[in-house]
Amino acid sequence: MVCYADAIKLLHLFEKNDTQVLGWEGWLKYENGSIGPSQKYQGTVDLSEMTNTSAIALVKSTIMQAHTEWEKHPEVNRAVLLFCIITKT
Repeated sequence: MVCYADAIKLLHLFEKNDTQVLGWEGWLKYENGSIGPSQKYQGTVDLSEMTNTSAIALVKSTIMQAHTEWEKHPEVNRAVLLFCIITKT
């Protein structure tokens, strides 16, 4: 799980290295350090049937949208939205 800036960097790296991206999930890091799944930012369904270029574009755009919404109206005050990018290994 990584912050927004690192998620975008990873997606660029995955695109460059042709790493297949299957989707993403949103997670919350709470003020006390605990981590749990986001109810609002659940991410995407399995994108394995899409081309990798299309999957990465969709993941980028939906992560950007989630981050923008979070910045305006966080799901939980004083928590951090993290992104788990799922890849085929």
